[in-house]
Amino acid sequence: MLSDRDYMHEVSAKPRWSATIAILVLNVVVFGIQYGAGRFFPDYPFDDRFALSVAGIKSGYVWQLLTYQFMHASFLHIFLNCWAIFVFGREVELYLGKARMLALYFTSGIAGGLLQVLGTWLLPQHFGDGAVVGASAGAFGLVTAYAVLFPDRILILLLFFVLPVKMRARTLLWVSIAVAIAGTVVPFGNIAHAAHLGGILSGYVFSRLTTQRFRATPRSDQFY
Repeated sequence: MLSDRDYMHEVSAKPRWSATIAILVLNVVVFGIQYGAGRFFPDYPFDDRFALSVAGIKSGYVWQLLTYQFMHASFLHIFLNCWAIFVFGREVELYLGKARMLALYFTSGIAGGLLQVLGTWLLPQHFGDGAVVGASAGAFGLVTAYAVLFPDRILILLLFFVLPVKMRARTLLWVSIAVAIAGTVVPFGNIAHAAHLGGILSGYVFSRLTTQRFRATPRSDQFY
């Protein structure tokens, strides 16, 4: 029968999700849970348990280094992070493959979280003592990897969501580094700039180390 032939099984196989889409879906699902918990279970200490804070790490809540990456403060916050992950994550995943892209993303998120917590612990008056949420550190790791892999790629960004601005990927990286350093030295806005800087540094080191090693290595996991 036709259904017994190998090529028929291959055609009917279900397509697999990309790592980029999986990250986006998890972000949306967790944000929905976060929003629902705050609305329907206001007494449950959701943020205390899962948002990243010095107090939480001191209490042994080490999972916060992972869970904070899927929590967000507002709809705009999650939209901007998911947009960056979608735009840059797809190209990085195609080049590095699923496993290495996920390792890059979560390593950047953890490194960013650790740098932010360290700064808050050492200089609480400078960094503030609030909890940190958001996928920004991981997203900046992807932006950095994209700039390392495709430095001359031309990007069109909407400044203030209105003005189109053209720049090379490497220029975007330098701008991101400058803003992250400035925000870490002189904090402005309710933004974890140190986490962004940690994500950038981790993304740069990871992508530099992996691209040389795996440049000529076939990546069977990049097709989905």
